[in-house]
Amino acid sequence: MNQESGGSHGGLPSGAERARLVREMFDRIAGRYELLNKIMTAGLNRIWNRKVIRASGLRPGDRALDLACGTGSLTRDLAGKVGERGRVLGVDFSREMLAAAKRRPAPNVEYRLGDATELEGVESGSFEAATIAYGARNIPDLDALFGEMARAVVPGGRVVCLEIARPGSRIPALFYGMWFDRVVPWIGARVSGDAWAYSYLPCSVKEFVAPEVLSEIMRRNGLRHVRWQRLAGGIITLHSGTKR
Repeated sequence: MNQESGGSHGGLPSGAERARLVREMFDRIAGRYELLNKIMTAGLNRIWNRKVIRASGLRPGDRALDLACGTGSLTRDLAGKVGERGRVLGVDFSREMLAAAKRRPAPNVEYRLGDATELEGVESGSFEAATIAYGARNIPDLDALFGEMARAVVPGGRVVCLEIARPGSRIPALFYGMWFDRVVPWIGARVSGDAWAYSYLPCSVKEFVAPEVLSEIMRRNGLRHVRWQRLAGGIITLHSGTKR
């Protein structure tokens, strides 16, 4: 959960300062993060998790890496897929998000504090799949992110990215403008007590690269058969690729 490249938007800082602010933000909202995700997505986040797992191609006994794992919602679902013989490593740069994740332990899950663009202690080719959900738009260097994800998986392993996006068609765009620009900041400020956190969300989405650009970034970092699809009327995108 760092920050993607491409300048600033709506008065947001960039670079190291933005990374610091975002990390502190996630530390502050960790206690209400999963509740707010459920509210803001009307519970659809669990369905999207299942789509990530399907795209990962994971089987019982496999190993999975979940980056920007936050409070561990997707991490736990991945652990359920790989079963007791499998293993899941969740990595995040927010201590408080990881503390919240660890309050719901699973025997086949390990959580680590770390940088998604520099995975210290993660051996090359040590996972069958690597995932990231809602975290890529917070990463400053997307090439480093997908380069590390590709490095971490075995040849033929899958890399999957789920992210909030700007819808392309008119009606979803109108809904998006109302929901993410107005309703989400209002709800987020009242439930989390942190107005900046949920005004940051729509700004970070507007700054993020287009789905076609993200596909190209994945390809140039060792992934093939890169595909993507829009979900929920286009406000969510799911990208997947296979390591060469």
